[in-house]
Amino acid sequence: MRSSAIAEELIARGEEVIFVGDTSEIPWLSLRIGGLGFSQVLKSSRELATNPETDILILDSYTLPIGDEFLEKNRWRRIIAIADESTPAYEADLIIRPGLSENLRPKLAPKVLMGPKYIPFRKSIKKIDNPLEDGGALVILVVGGGTDTFNFVEAICVELKNIESPFQAMIFSSNERLSQLDPRFTNVPIGSQLDYWATSADLIFTTASTTSLEFIAREIPVGLGCAIDNQEEYYESLTLAGVAIPIGQFRGDKWDLDQLKLEELVNSKELRETLKQKSAGLVDLKGAERIVDEILKL
Repeated sequence: MRSSAIAEELIARGEEVIFVGDTSEIPWLSLRIGGLGFSQVLKSSRELATNPETDILILDSYTLPIGDEFLEKNRWRRIIAIADESTPAYEADLIIRPGLSENLRPKLAPKVLMGPKYIPFRKSIKKIDNPLEDGGALVILVVGGGTDTFNFVEAICVELKNIESPFQAMIFSSNERLSQLDPRFTNVPIGSQLDYWATSADLIFTTASTTSLEFIAREIPVGLGCAIDNQEEYYESLTLAGVAIPIGQFRGDKWDLDQLKLEELVNSKELRETLKQKSAGLVDLKGAERIVDEILKL
């Protein structure tokens, strides 16, 4: 999602952009990639012949080996790497570190862009100017990232079921059994409907991935879980900044969730208001524009 937001901005400016990656196991992501306007969509880097005089690589990967021939400097005019704590130490001309932290100093790049000004968001992300609930049922979104590999949604729903407060929980999961917990729960397919439901959400439960930054950019109260190592940086920085409440981590083979914090988020209008105030104005949604400006200067 980070690289596709940058690609979206490049395409909007009339640049020729090629996508390389296999998204076939994530149908909603394949639909997004197919609709952005890439000049080519390739599954493998072996399908791409590059021109070192003109071509720029924007790399967002955790698995491509550092020594892969696709990353050889003589194949590219410039290499830009989108990185976090779990990204291999790719050699690059520019490194992008999306997030709130501004004091990290990645190696192997002469220039680094980081902090709230350089978080790339999709153009469909909009600020939400919802008034706090006026006595109606609380609208909760439960999102476990793009694939919910660690069953975050199910773990949250099991805890929410035991809270007696009135709410409407939109759960982004393919597990139809969850919508049968009680009438307050409704299944929603993972994908494009997320943006629609976010416009009316009063509270979000999600993991500390790129998705969590999208909700905070919308200025919606967030309860945050941490599933894997590459989410720890966001889990710590977002909760330290007071824009999200930590609700638990995936340990071993199950979620260790804080039921008291879950209940407080659902029941405390004051806590949700505090989170909204903390996130207000933190991100201006122009990160992709600034990043592309810097890329085109290289």
